[in-house]
Amino acid sequence: MNSGENVPQQTDAQLVALTRGGNREAYGTLVARYQGHVYGLAYSLVEDWTDAQDVAQETFIRAYVNLGQLREPARFAAWLRRVTFGVTVNWVKAHRPALFAQLEGRVDLETLEIPDFRPGPAEVVEKRELARAVLRAVESLPPKYRVPLTMFHLDGLSYQKVADFLDIPLGTAKSLIHRARAKLKGALADYASVEVTPMVQEVFDEHRLPEEFAQKVLEGVSDLRHDRTDLTLVGALMSLLEFIGDDVSKDYVMGVSGGAFKLLWHPKWCPSSGDLALLGEEPIRRVFRAIGRDYEMVMRAEGGARDAELRQRLVESINHGRPVLAFGVVGPETCIVAGYEENGTVALGHSYFHDGSQGYFRKGNWWEGAGPFDEVGEFGHGCSGIVMVGEKVKTPGPREVLREALDWAVELIRAPERGGYVSGLAAYDEWAAALQRDEDFPAGDLEALDFKCLVNANVVTCVLREARASAAGFLREMARDGVPGRDDLMAAAVAYQEEADIIVEAEKVAPYSWHPEERRLQMADPELRARLAGLVLQAKEKDEWAVRRLERALKEIESG
Repeated sequence: MNSGENVPQQTDAQLVALTRGGNREAYGTLVARYQGHVYGLAYSLVEDWTDAQDVAQETFIRAYVNLGQLREPARFAAWLRRVTFGVTVNWVKAHRPALFAQLEGRVDLETLEIPDFRPGPAEVVEKRELARAVLRAVESLPPKYRVPLTMFHLDGLSYQKVADFLDIPLGTAKSLIHRARAKLKGALADYASVEVTPMVQEVFDEHRLPEEFAQKVLEGVSDLRHDRTDLTLVGALMSLLEFIGDDVSKDYVMGVSGGAFKLLWHPKWCPSSGDLALLGEEPIRRVFRAIGRDYEMVMRAEGGARDAELRQRLVESINHGRPVLAFGVVGPETCIVAGYEENGTVALGHSYFHDGSQGYFRKGNWWEGAGPFDEVGEFGHGCSGIVMVGEKVKTPGPREVLREALDWAVELIRAPERGGYVSGLAAYDEWAAALQRDEDFPAGDLEALDFKCLVNANVVTCVLREARASAAGFLREMARDGVPGRDDLMAAAVAYQEEADIIVEAEKVAPYSWHPEERRLQMADPELRARLAGLVLQAKEKDEWAVRRLERALKEIESG
């Protein structure tokens, strides 16, 4: 990665490549390079300096998040122009709907034929009468003249830079700016002794973006990556909540969702046994209720009847600056979609099933199954649905959050079956018994043993260890002074941490699917599996003791 002082000499394409590789300084250079273009274009449309700064900052944040959509990095400027128009029009739609209605959908980026509209009387940005007159004159220009003139003077851009950013010929840019000045001269006839061009430049100079603008944009950009977790639904949720600015801990999300307390086991050694999404919508509903957020889940209908609606809703959510959760786009489990291309036909986002937990995928026809393997080389399942984040709503009090979380935890632990999976305390027994069925562990059969290593060590023991550690953390976080059942909550937290420590020991014993071949073949050893089974049952004892303390605490909370 190049150092910061070398970055400014590089091309847009090189800076885009560095930014995609995680170099935030490179994006800072792009912001500094084009902030005048974006700010000038925004102001020429919203005609308010403060609003234009907000629009400009949102534009650069939106561009950063959706940088994966840019197919031709060398055309970053042209792409950024389209992003700027999109953000500006959305801003007008949200904040000035009457003005947005006047647009009637007629925005031609190629010819700059934009319906003229007025956001109301020009705000007094200077006390000097001449400055006000200049601003009014600029605002009176038709947009096709106002846009290039504003960009030219607001950041001292050259004719060529204006032409490049607006994707128009150099001669056209010069002609539009020349005609704009001629129109200004007529509008300022009462000030005949004043030279128009210097005065326009002076007024705009007083409204340049602050030098720290680029840094403010960078500070507002989230890396949009999964929190480190082996529960993919929680990882995607944490990434989404971090991006929209909801500051909650992973232990809190794990606790209220039930991920901290559940255990599922499938008799056929299903690799997805650790996935919280197997519990359906309930964990998602509980998380959003606990954090005080509305949400909407749109499921794909059989036969693809709602494919168009899925695409439309995904596009709408991302256009409003909110990524979506999606199920089965890349791999079978939860991912986060942060951008799109081709009117939503192509989805871009993060998934645990592509290039690691921070891998950025690009998936066409994302709502469909794609045969044995899709374009990114992963197994194609097709999307079963998406979750969109809504607005803030009333948040339940801490005691109510705790009561609902404990009630859900007890239900998950006590229920012997959920959706075809053995659940809770019964799952420990099934897991231990499965480890000791010698016929399922044929000596020398690397393929069969490798699969058992994957499910046992990578999916179940890792998930369970992390889950019980989060259970301990959640209970400690919620067991504040004065909370009914506090002593029982703290005792359960100790038991869950002890269970997590037992699972750590099991991880030391168990072969992993990435271990050398001779280590994976040891999965056939009856003594090794018996030791694993014993540790599983020890973990069950801790879990069983902990749930009794949860039940006691729950009774105190309900009676208090």
